[in-house]
Amino acid sequence: MATPTPAPAAPATNPLSLLPRCRTPRDADQLHAHLLTTGLLRDPSATAHVVLSLCSSPHAPLRHLARRVSSAASCPPPRAGPGDPFLWNALIKSSSHGADPGRALLTFSHMLSQGFSPDRFSFSLALKACSRTASFEEGSQLHAMLTKFGLHSDLYLQNSLMRFYCRCGSIKRARRLFDRMPLRDSISWNLIIDGYSKNGIMQLAQEVFDMMVEGDRNSVSWNSMICGYARLRSADGIDAARHLFDRMPVWDSFSWNSMIDGYVKCGRLEDAAALFEQMPEKDTLAWANMILGHMEAGNVELARAMFDDMPEKDLITWNIMLSGYVKNGCFLEALGLYHEMHTRDNLVPDATTLATVISAVAELGQIADGISVHDYIERNQLSLSGKLGVALIDMYARCGQLEKSLHIFEISGQKSVDHWNAMIGALAVHGFGHLALQLFEEMERFSLRPDDITFIEILSACSHAGLVKEGLTYFETMKTDYNVMPKLQHYGCVVDILGRDGQLEEARRMIEGMPMEPNDVVWRSLLSACRNHGNLEIGEHVAKRLIEMSSADSSSFVLLSNIYAGVGMWGNASKVRMMMKEQGIRKVPGCSWIELDGSFHDFFVGYLFPY
Repeated sequence: MATPTPAPAAPATNPLSLLPRCRTPRDADQLHAHLLTTGLLRDPSATAHVVLSLCSSPHAPLRHLARRVSSAASCPPPRAGPGDPFLWNALIKSSSHGADPGRALLTFSHMLSQGFSPDRFSFSLALKACSRTASFEEGSQLHAMLTKFGLHSDLYLQNSLMRFYCRCGSIKRARRLFDRMPLRDSISWNLIIDGYSKNGIMQLAQEVFDMMVEGDRNSVSWNSMICGYARLRSADGIDAARHLFDRMPVWDSFSWNSMIDGYVKCGRLEDAAALFEQMPEKDTLAWANMILGHMEAGNVELARAMFDDMPEKDLITWNIMLSGYVKNGCFLEALGLYHEMHTRDNLVPDATTLATVISAVAELGQIADGISVHDYIERNQLSLSGKLGVALIDMYARCGQLEKSLHIFEISGQKSVDHWNAMIGALAVHGFGHLALQLFEEMERFSLRPDDITFIEILSACSHAGLVKEGLTYFETMKTDYNVMPKLQHYGCVVDILGRDGQLEEARRMIEGMPMEPNDVVWRSLLSACRNHGNLEIGEHVAKRLIEMSSADSSSFVLLSNIYAGVGMWGNASKVRMMMKEQGIRKVPGCSWIELDGSFHDFFVGYLFPY
């Protein structure tokens, strides 16, 4: 009987063929185990190939694996010969271009300690890492090392140095380097122009631009100048930008959008619209700038019309519309737009989308929609360490669910100052002033430095809880101990604290001694306190100031009328009401919303049926 021939062994799978399928940390661990079991990493040449392949991956876990493999091999093996930094450069690049540029500098330092000499690419990659991390001292040391390695006159590295100094805001050093360069290319000129432009030094940017040979100016040169002038947000700046725009040999999308954005930010919407109409190919950014401009000007219907006419909408444009609705008080429209987003298959809401929607929910008190958004966040395992956690804390507090606010605060991993501010504010709104102050003390134990918003929330907590002494103390210590200078809102809180306590004369002196012009909100807070405490003398004085400031606002008239009524001066109260009628001033009726069968309805005081 013939002996059966054994089947040929299946060819071993090349571990590197698995790279396209590896994305997660778990995938990287499995690949590492496979590399170890196959013995591939025992071959220096194969190890070099593996490290190079891993370094070039777009996925962070694989780039991290490259560093683990190279560390286990003591150092990257030479590719062409002893001291060749090729593999080191690959490792440095994987960090300098990735999410952890600081590691690139550690790798560069390790390379030197292993006796490898850096080349021009090593230095340029390390300088890029310094630029991204604003590591001025380390970048300056790299500059000093260039002479030691004979690379001080390398044009490519001199440009890298200029880029580094400009990014770190050291424009004088960049200019000194520029002036000493024996040779310059268009990149050199553009870097110094862009550096001046981004630092708002347009006079010197113009000086360098004028020094350039006209034929050497390219679109980057022109756009840096146009963008710099437009960024000034002044009439002279945008006019200078337009003058350059009109002289520019060939316009590109960047120059068109820089001008439109500049006009929008200067409030010159008509000029922006005229330029937008002339634009031969309107891209998404141009549409978005125009929609943003109309929203900021309060032209909500025009913004929506442009949004509807827009041929292709990206997530940024949807977010602009949502944010615009919220800023203009159109909370129902914001929720409607969010629901419309869910009908689009290619749109995935991001943290900005969800935080904006949550803020609209908080304003409306429509907790059902808020819970739905919260469920979406949990299903997609989105982090609460950023703006989403802050928005949810605020929403639940404003919808009366303080326990849920506390729960979100507790489970938010890495809490920022904003998380603490939101929670302190939530406790303040619900009348737990003492707990808010305790939370502030706990925040300090975590070595988090309070900001101006923190003290607005703290002063508000003191006001709601009647903690007059504590409020006045915090108002002083914010300046002396924390170097936070009071703004209008802080003064407004202190006026409210004094007003609630009946210290009306002190509140008036506080307003009159403010270093900035008090607004109607601050004066109205005092007027409301005068009504509550029946102080006619100060109340009349404040009401006259308010009516002079905003004669069309009904609230000042109503408060003054109520003060007169409170002290039995019915004739005076009637005169104020008659004055309102003669001037055509109507009291804005109270309004609330209800949700019925998926639709929202407005109810106004005095009306039997909804709108």
